[in-house]
Amino acid sequence: MERQPITYRLNQNGPAASTYYPAVGEFTDQVLTKSEESIAPIARLYRRYIIDYELENPRSEEEYAFELLNFGILWRAYGYIALSVKIAPFHLLVALGDWRKKYQQIKSAIDILRGILMSFFLVPHKAGQMENAPQNLHEIGRFVEWLEATGDFREDAFRFIRWMGFWGTQSRTQFSETMESIWMYSDWFEKESLFCLGSFTPNVDAFIAKKSNFYKWREDQYSCLRSRTEYHLNMVGAEIMNRAFRTEFLSAERKTVLVPGCMRIRSAEECEGTKTYDGVRCSGCEPKCRVNQLRLLGLKQKFDMCVMPHSTDLSRWAAKPGAPSNAVVGVACLSVLVQGGWELKRHNVPAQCVLLNQCGCEKHWDRIGFPTELDVQELKRVINVRSSTPVVLS
Repeated sequence: MERQPITYRLNQNGPAASTYYPAVGEFTDQVLTKSEESIAPIARLYRRYIIDYELENPRSEEEYAFELLNFGILWRAYGYIALSVKIAPFHLLVALGDWRKKYQQIKSAIDILRGILMSFFLVPHKAGQMENAPQNLHEIGRFVEWLEATGDFREDAFRFIRWMGFWGTQSRTQFSETMESIWMYSDWFEKESLFCLGSFTPNVDAFIAKKSNFYKWREDQYSCLRSRTEYHLNMVGAEIMNRAFRTEFLSAERKTVLVPGCMRIRSAEECEGTKTYDGVRCSGCEPKCRVNQLRLLGLKQKFDMCVMPHSTDLSRWAAKPGAPSNAVVGVACLSVLVQGGWELKRHNVPAQCVLLNQCGCEKHWDRIGFPTELDVQELKRVINVRSSTPVVLS
């Protein structure tokens, strides 16, 4: 009997390479076309602002348009919660988020503390859905502060802080019109994404209804209890990132595929992989392990492969002086993939995203857990491997 997806599954109706990836590509085109009617002009003005003030190497208008969409969806989902928080140890929570990456040996203890503090301070007793766009920069500031404190939206917060500088240059009328455009576009996305991508997220709502109390005091409550719209948002975000970073990725001399530990057939304790500074290097201890099969594919197709512990500091993949240029393929589930892609971009690492076909790790999603998988044909396409022989991981 086939296991039902916990929240999402990309290969519901056949291989993801021939079902999900064409569907998300087509919907992303629709999203970008629709943006021309509302937020794309705002993205263009912001890009000019970035260039004029030399705030960063300017990125594509499509990336900036996605950041606006991302802001709108997150505001609709969490704005009410953020504005309901009156007092919280924001700086301590941000520091704990840094420490869990820096001190992996005590990460479990830090996460317990973070879960308690988050639930006590960042979650109001009465939750609700935001019903209107931001009214002023003060509201956005409180929202961004809340996002950063959760740890799960820190990369989003980094980007919204810069957007706040741009919005601060607008008149009151311009600001209101901008926020209303973002609000209306986000509303359209929520409805349309359900129609176009909803078949890949069949159990998200049921999972949230069943598991909300289970995650109440856990640090991963916001990453695991994402709304269905947020899943669809991350699907489109991964597609836009892949397009934006494609040329730079292909020009890199060295490519590394970073996979999560949940792909291993053995537990972390039983795995015989070698622990290194970069992560766990597969030793080939289990022929049926999907990680080992990817290692063998990498040996054949000239790419490296590494198992990354959850919440690893991705700055270690930044270019080193005199070293060959390095690019990575990040493999993860939908709730964290875009955050990882943005973190890599912040460290000037060209990256591509390949989604796990579904979530299934014991730590976050399933009481027992099961080995997760990806679509190998999509991975080969991303790395630019050309082969007439399909590769199937058993």
